[in-house]
Amino acid sequence: MALKNAIELGATSVGACVKVDDAAPGIEEGHNAGMWTVGLLLSGNEAGLTFDEYQAADEATLSAARERARVKLGTASPHYLVDTIADLPGVIADIEKRILAGERP
Repeated sequence: MALKNAIELGATSVGACVKVDDAAPGIEEGHNAGMWTVGLLLSGNEAGLTFDEYQAADEATLSAARERARVKLGTASPHYLVDTIADLPGVIADIEKRILAGERP
């Protein structure tokens, strides 16, 4: 689906696309499509927290949820792991630098 979406959006270089997902199969899909991949640690299913639980969680709870997600997402080897989509601007900036330096996903 990620590759199909990139084609339908008219992306001229899949290697400049970023697949953000909260589960290992989605990260694998991004790799298979030739995209950069970002795994979501706390704002996704692998953390096992509802939004309300996330909002109310103390640091120990967040750390445990983060580690659970890191283990599950790590099996797919995402290029980046971030807590939430709020962390994406920094990741996108880093990916842009890497692309300019000639790196590929």
